Amino acid sequence: MLISKKWLSEFVKTPKGLSDEDIAETVTLSTVEVESIADQAGALENIVVGVIESVEQHTNADRLKVCKVDVGGRVTQIVCGGSNVKKGMKVVAALPGARVLWHGEGDHVELKKTKIRGEESEGMICAGIEIGLTHTNEGEHEILDLGDVKAKAGDALAGALGLDDVIFDIEHKSLTNRPDLMGHYGMAREIAALTRSPLKEYKPAKITAGKGITLTVDVEDQELCPRYMAVALEGIVVGPSPEWLRNRLNACGVRSINNVVDVTNFVMLELGQPMHGFDADVLGGDKVKIVVRKAKAKEKITALDAQTYVLDSDMFLITDGSKPMAIAGVMGGEDSGVSETTTRIVFESANFSATSVRKTSTKLSLRSESSARFEKALDPNLCELALARAVELMKELSPTARVCSAVIDEKKKLDVAKTLSFPSELVNARLGSSISTGEMEDILTRLGFGVSNKKEIFTIVIPTWRATKDISIKEDVIEEIARIYGYDNIPSTLPTFVIEPPAVDRVAVLARTARKVLAYGSGASEVYLYAFVSPETLEALGESLDDYLKLANPLASDRPYLVSSLIPNLLEAAEQNQRSFDTVNLFQCERVFRKDDEGEEPGGAGSGSAGGEGKNKLPGQPRMLTGLYTKKGVEEPFWKAKEMMEKVMVVMGYSVELRPSEKPSPWQHSGRQAQIIVSGEVVGLVSEIDPEKTTALGLDNRVAVFEINLELLVRQDEPLAVYKAVSVHPSVKRDLAFVAADRTEFADIETAIEKAVDLLGSIELFDVYRGKGVEEGHKSMAIHLSFRDDDRTLESSDVDVEMEKIRKVLTEQFGATMRS
Repeated sequence: MLISKKWLSEFVKTPKGLSDEDIAETVTLSTVEVESIADQAGALENIVVGVIESVEQHTNADRLKVCKVDVGGRVTQIVCGGSNVKKGMKVVAALPGARVLWHGEGDHVELKKTKIRGEESEGMICAGIEIGLTHTNEGEHEILDLGDVKAKAGDALAGALGLDDVIFDIEHKSLTNRPDLMGHYGMAREIAALTRSPLKEYKPAKITAGKGITLTVDVEDQELCPRYMAVALEGIVVGPSPEWLRNRLNACGVRSINNVVDVTNFVMLELGQPMHGFDADVLGGDKVKIVVRKAKAKEKITALDAQTYVLDSDMFLITDGSKPMAIAGVMGGEDSGVSETTTRIVFESANFSATSVRKTSTKLSLRSESSARFEKALDPNLCELALARAVELMKELSPTARVCSAVIDEKKKLDVAKTLSFPSELVNARLGSSISTGEMEDILTRLGFGVSNKKEIFTIVIPTWRATKDISIKEDVIEEIARIYGYDNIPSTLPTFVIEPPAVDRVAVLARTARKVLAYGSGASEVYLYAFVSPETLEALGESLDDYLKLANPLASDRPYLVSSLIPNLLEAAEQNQRSFDTVNLFQCERVFRKDDEGEEPGGAGSGSAGGEGKNKLPGQPRMLTGLYTKKGVEEPFWKAKEMMEKVMVVMGYSVELRPSEKPSPWQHSGRQAQIIVSGEVVGLVSEIDPEKTTALGLDNRVAVFEINLELLVRQDEPLAVYKAVSVHPSVKRDLAFVAADRTEFADIETAIEKAVDLLGSIELFDVYRGKGVEEGHKSMAIHLSFRDDDRTLESSDVDVEMEKIRKVLTEQFGATMRS
């Protein structure tokens, strides 16, 4: 947002000695960032008004002329190609050192004294576009004629054209809560408060109603349009605006169009209140009826940008009773705009719902200076000031203009001034400062607040321009005092309090540990997948869709269900990755959503609900650790998945027991599956996927998975890390293969051997085989055995005795036969 210093100076006179940089720094530190300062005169340095004393044809160029130019106190020679150059003409003379745009294009070029076709040239006689002026009317190959400019030879061009302003570029995106700063008067009011400078009262002439046009306004929804003011004028002569007005608009980045449109833009830039001018004869002539209503579904309007927009029933329109004339708060309609033949106009000054304007602007992808202001919640009281100022300006620019209707003011009851009360000592208590009560009162008064102090209790009346979206609680007022007082003036001290370590989230600790073990220890890759799953995948796994939560408004129509397990989506990921890798080793640690489990109440623990305890609770959302392993050519990946799971559990400090599930899920392998049990409670599972299910999902190889409920795991007794010294005596390892009945479970074998053998260090199942050479209904099992005595080195005979005990257990308790 561009702010003109000249414009500001009409309302506030800053202290002498306060530079432009000082103003920018003060505003930046207390209110909003000033991104840059542009000095218009600086861009026109070494460019003056010149008067041509003589013009001669260049001897070596048909299209060039050699001119003697009076540049103030001296006459200089300049070679010029302008077709309209003549003796006595007042021109723009750019002298050596000036920076110009060559033919109005490219980057700026610094002029130097030079020779052109043998003739010396000390500068350049310029066209408007060559010095950055875009609103001049000279033709091609013509120079700018300054005949109408009151200036003499040698005068600085910046001063002669009124281009000696300083422009502050304000970063307005951070002004969401300060709609009062979206105009020059609001910014002047802020600077006056910051610099203790007097502020000129904004008081345009009151409008006197006239006759000629019967003007009526009907607002159908005053929540969406709290105030709508309008007045008609006749005797309008549409034409170009005077130079001072064009300069003001151009300085703020707004293109001059005609005097009527320029007046509405001028008022918007001055007050921050958008306005619109309608052609009264297009609206109805002698009887103008404006209806402010919601659009009909699929109603269309062609806006001033020549684009046609299709509206919906939530959007607000300005109409002539039937046809749409403008999109409320966003942009006017093309058909109702002011043209060169317009003689009667209707000025609109209204206030629209910030939410409605924002939604409409977003839906239509249509942003405008108007919508940028309305969506910040403007003060309804601005409407009256803006309308009066527009009429005042219009009469000044078009002397024959006069008001020809009543002043219409359709509004709901405006809010009574809001007040806040709090003890004055609260300010210093909150800020850690020592600001006197008198200074607090002075600051608030300068900002426009009404202040009453009785027995050290402040009663604050919030000004209307700060009450729409900004100041609502006492802390807002305290912040106002702090920023005007100066944050740098408040001593910086560290607060005194007891520093306590935060509560440990054991689930998060386990998750971090598991990630490290799986990634670094097992070479697995962590994946991040959506929390949504497709019904096709669930049905392919034999799952019932009734067990899953279905979203009413899913992000993707093909994934309407929330995950109850991470396994289905991991299987999809494996199917996609198998095309690129022989080994797919993945894991994910994330929450799932359990339909039948009870979670927290909405809003967090302890928020309560009117319906009684246990009602309206969220579904259970335990955090799961899930891994998947598949490799081309591996027929029993179960053992790898089991190894990964056990490695994680060991590092986390938990002892694990595996037992076959009595009621496995439909997708689990009938034999290679087990529940993960810790301290007697089931906390997860490890299983191969049924081959039929993997085929249905497009997986080419056998797949195994494990899943651990970390929420259940942390409920068990926290594992105590116990240090055990590494034995100085070596272990002895043996392998043993045997055949047992198919129904025999390794967990039972492991328990029996551990009870019978004293020197057993560890036991691990590493192979299970069914097929050729093994009797039907039986399986071959192979185990690793490790023996150790912490007091001595074992001899072969010691291990032989232990091995015989194991064979006896296997033979007598499980009917096994040893394999050679």
